[in-house]
Amino acid sequence: MCFRSGIRVWRLVFCVVVALIAIPRGGAVAQITIEQAAKTLDGLSDRTRLERLETAARKEGRIRWAATTNLGYAQPVMNGFKKKYPSIEVEFDRVSGRVLTDRIVREYRAKQYNVDILGTSSITSLAVKEAGVVGSYKSPETGDMNSSIKDPNGFWVTHYVHVLGIVCNKSRLKTAVKEWKDFLDPKWKGDFSIDPERFQWFHALRGIYGDEEAKKLITGYVQNGAQIRRGGTLQVQLVAAGEYACALGIYLGSAYPTLKTGAPLAFFAPEPILLSPDIQMIAKYPPHPYAAILFYDYLLSTEGLSHLTRNSALYPTRPNLVTVPEIKALQGKPIHFIDVEDQSRNFEKNREMYLSLLKK
Repeated sequence: MCFRSGIRVWRLVFCVVVALIAIPRGGAVAQITIEQAAKTLDGLSDRTRLERLETAARKEGRIRWAATTNLGYAQPVMNGFKKKYPSIEVEFDRVSGRVLTDRIVREYRAKQYNVDILGTSSITSLAVKEAGVVGSYKSPETGDMNSSIKDPNGFWVTHYVHVLGIVCNKSRLKTAVKEWKDFLDPKWKGDFSIDPERFQWFHALRGIYGDEEAKKLITGYVQNGAQIRRGGTLQVQLVAAGEYACALGIYLGSAYPTLKTGAPLAFFAPEPILLSPDIQMIAKYPPHPYAAILFYDYLLSTEGLSHLTRNSALYPTRPNLVTVPEIKALQGKPIHFIDVEDQSRNFEKNREMYLSLLKK
């Protein structure tokens, strides 16, 4: 002990200086890795594991979740968790994937550890993984998930999935839409839009048709007068208002709120149905490791995921989840899941190719 009776002044000063040095600057000091925290729970029965996890998480009392996740999706999940664990606060920071990646990599290099859970698009997954920012944790909640939607070593897992398709104004609809190639027909000339930043859509088209056919498809759209519009929600609004007939590469989740209002919209999902994943990762050095594990497990649980699928048009990542009718109608049909790491690894090539085609 530093503060004993009769202590000399110089020893008191020394103790104060040591204490000040130990105070973290701009971020939590790393204590244990997520792997070390998870290991303390190994071998326990499900009930004992959960009891120990809940006790440790309540002592930590906080979780920091930084994600690209729309607040409309995140809030119901946080509300459900808060109802279950009222003594644990969830701090949510909505930020774009690129900004989040740059920020957290920079913080880790400075040995600052501020985030427990990271939610991002597939595009930035490899950057944070290769920078050593995320840890390996295999949640027991991922056991019934398809192997294609989770990392085999536990570095990431798909939280929810967007369906990419075509939204059309019913009153402007010329004929039923069945394929992406339909919009090469001159009857659609100048009456549809595509997004200049829907890179994952182009990546999926390459996976289905091959590079050359996918490039011909985009070039054909441009030559057929496709309007270049940025933003899925804006495109849905313009289609609903009758500005043009259809918009391609739109998330069903973006169109769903407008569909629910009774707007004259129809959504088409050409087969194989394109599924674009949004993933969650757990930090290598989470400042609240046990609360992080508890929240991560909740995000992926049937209870946690149901907050999303029963109210939003998102494709389920595990069986037996309640879904909205628009999603239910698509289940069981052929799908094309956009590979997470392949998309990330080839992002720059995919981006440059897509943008160059829009200029032709």
